[in-house]
Amino acid sequence: MDLSWKTVKSHIAWRGRFPVVIDRLRAGHDGREMDYTYLGIRGAAVVVLALDDDDRVICVRQYRHPLERVTLELPAGHIDRGESPDLAAAREFEEETGLVVGELRSLGVYLPIPSLAGFRMHMYLGSDLSPGRQNLDDVELLEVVRVPLADLHHDVVEGRCEVVALNYTLLLAERMGLLPQ
Repeated sequence: MDLSWKTVKSHIAWRGRFPVVIDRLRAGHDGREMDYTYLGIRGAAVVVLALDDDDRVICVRQYRHPLERVTLELPAGHIDRGESPDLAAAREFEEETGLVVGELRSLGVYLPIPSLAGFRMHMYLGSDLSPGRQNLDDVELLEVVRVPLADLHHDVVEGRCEVVALNYTLLLAERMGLLPQ
C-alpha cells in the first residue's frame, strides 16, 4: 500500500515566531485530498543533560506561555546555521547556565513533534563543568537550578515532569548506563 501523500499546493497562512503552513495533500493510495496545517520549522536544536560533581542535574526553570506556567527543563536551544550540533550544545549550555561543559557525549536524535514540525532534537550528556558566562537572549528569563539526580529521576518516573526533552534524555542516558547509580 502506498502510504505517501504528495503536496499539491502550499502556502504560508501566517508569519510570526514560527510560520504556519497549509499544504493541500493528495494520498498516493487512493487520490483523496486534505489540507494539512503545520509549523514551518526546519532545522534542529540541542538539549544537554549535565551533572555537576555532586550528581546534581543542571536545569532551568522558565515560563512557557502556551502552558501559562513555569516548567523545569534541561538547557536547550537552536543550532545556528552552519553550526555543528556539538558546538551548539556547548554554546547553548553556557549561554543559559553560565557554566562551561568540558565533556559532551552525543546520545542521539529524536523528532519532538513529527505531526506538527520537521524539527530534530540532538541530545547530549555533559560533565566536567566549570564557571563560564551566562548570556541570555533579550526574551529569555530563566532560573538555573541544580536538582539531585535521584530526585529528578523519581519525579520523571512518577510523571511529575512533563517536558519530553528532559524525560527522554534522562531515561535514555540511564538506560545506556551513563548515569551514576
